[in-house]
Amino acid sequence: MELRIDPVTTPDDVDQARAVIRRSMEDDQSYGYRFDWHWDVEHLREVYLDNPRNVMLIGRLGGTIVATAGIRVGGPDSPPHHPAIAARYADRHHVAQLLRVVTVPQARRRGFARQMVDAAVDWARQDGGYRVIYLHTNAAVPGAEAFWRSTGADLVQDDRGWETDTRFETLHFEFPLRPSVPATSGTLTSSARA
Repeated sequence: MELRIDPVTTPDDVDQARAVIRRSMEDDQSYGYRFDWHWDVEHLREVYLDNPRNVMLIGRLGGTIVATAGIRVGGPDSPPHHPAIAARYADRHHVAQLLRVVTVPQARRRGFARQMVDAAVDWARQDGGYRVIYLHTNAAVPGAEAFWRSTGADLVQDDRGWETDTRFETLHFEFPLRPSVPATSGTLTSSARA
């Protein structure tokens, strides 16, 4: 079955996407939901629907949301991240942050996360104002580092050992923006830029 990728548009989409993301925070990421880090999840409509430079993409199999990926304007904050990484992305208006990339357990190992990342990167390229796509991941989460290294993102800073909280092994990546290549996987409808 093909993954259908669309932006969140309805209240039901918002609720389902939030549930998928929250479940991943609790089950996969070892630290759960924290409002100070994850405030956008509680304000998903305002952050991702009301700002035309942001998007929350959802991947559906049939009518069920099985994957998410978001693009939000602005880079990382310090704290909690290293001051050098915040300085690198200080021109926040030109930084697209890729975040909330989640695939539900029963849909993993089918290439859906890669399709979601490709669709989100392509969406950010179409904005025209972004110069770079930034993301960070926790290498302590099994498979996270290998996945991001396989996407073509460039590792720009390894903060393992810098952080005092042993639950985190933060790696910072970016996708330099270059001409878009037509997508060959997933279906991103024309409404994705609406």
